[in-house]
Amino acid sequence: MATLDVFRATVGAAALGFARHGLDLLLQQADARVIAGAALFESGMTQAAIAESATEVEAAALLVYRAAWLKDRSTPRVSREASMAKLYATEAAGRIADRCAQLHGGRGVVRGHPAEVLTREVRALRVYEGASEIQRIVIARAERARQQQGAA
Repeated sequence: MATLDVFRATVGAAALGFARHGLDLLLQQADARVIAGAALFESGMTQAAIAESATEVEAAALLVYRAAWLKDRSTPRVSREASMAKLYATEAAGRIADRCAQLHGGRGVVRGHPAEVLTREVRALRVYEGASEIQRIVIARAERARQQQGAA
């Protein structure tokens, strides 16, 4: 299980990189695509998608960095933190990839298009080193154990 702690955090880090790439693609498309004489960026819905994506990237980064920092400090077990990092980063990357495909319109689902490639790459990360559902179980059990230790 201690080995999974390391690998889960690294999968979270990979997802963070993909999420950042997705945010870059969102921003590029929002500036480049013009609809009704205005850049797509001018739409409030587009700005909301970018804001949500940027916030998710930052939150994922903090979780991934914390799990890595704890492991670097030789904390014996970081299962809770590594699972949180993996779960949040991979799920956020999936949401960002979905927004990216949506913002690119029909081209975003054409095989080989950067938005489509991102979606395929990110999907696998939600399964590696334990699917998201498994991460939720690990986190919930760790929270219960923390609560019980605090009550003792």
